[in-house]
Amino acid sequence: MFPESLAVDGRINLDELYSRLDILETFGWTKQLVTEQTLERNNDTVKLPVYAYSNAQAVDWVVIGGIHGREPAGTNAISEYVRQLVELGKTREILVLPLCNPWGYLEHNRYGPYSQSVGDSDHLLGRADTPACPEAGAITNFVTEMIKINANAAVLDLHEDPVYEAEGYVLDRWGTYLYISGCSWQASPIAKRVIEYLKTSMLPLIIDGVTRFDETIADGIVPNTEDGSIDELLYKRGACPVITVENILHSETNPPLTTRTATYRGVLEAFFGN
Repeated sequence: MFPESLAVDGRINLDELYSRLDILETFGWTKQLVTEQTLERNNDTVKLPVYAYSNAQAVDWVVIGGIHGREPAGTNAISEYVRQLVELGKTREILVLPLCNPWGYLEHNRYGPYSQSVGDSDHLLGRADTPACPEAGAITNFVTEMIKINANAAVLDLHEDPVYEAEGYVLDRWGTYLYISGCSWQASPIAKRVIEYLKTSMLPLIIDGVTRFDETIADGIVPNTEDGSIDELLYKRGACPVITVENILHSETNPPLTTRTATYRGVLEAFFGN
């Protein structure tokens, strides 16, 4: 039994999450331990696994969730999408990293136990000599060495943007915006499907503005960003499109997690075209 999350937003617990995802194994998918995090709580030490699920050694579709611990909607949506993944896996080669930062998920903390992003890739982008944290080293090693992500593979990374973390920053609208990267993403039917879905979703596309990281949103998109993330790493290694979804969070529970999770299930359907 894993500990409960400190968050109050209703996110599913890790036991239920992994139980749902393990259904993939019964249909022939491979479950691999990428790395572990250590949680110290109430005088107990708990090992928290970071798993990858794939149905092939070379993949054309990649789904990532749970890099930041205060952003649970992507992970929860993936766990509710397992049956569809089983069907999709009959004709497509897919890799899923559903929860890259279980420590942050339980502690309701953006980063992992080393106070660094577990998706940081600067060490493979020529900007740092070593990984920002052990998880970043293990996750980037997995996607570059332990599995083959084919050229032009489509990548979906489900984030959220808890703007309440940023003191002095104000974005008084509701909805989502996108980072989309890759050499020809403008022509991608996958990107077009996601954009069109979000325009009329419960959390519609925010057409313009400036992110809390001083990036300009134009037509709902920040293109080809260079932020040191795993998304930048993958698009610079040939993946296209690489789509990162960001839903604006004005507080931990606003919008409600149920609304955000439902929206992200719709994003998954648009991404895969089902």
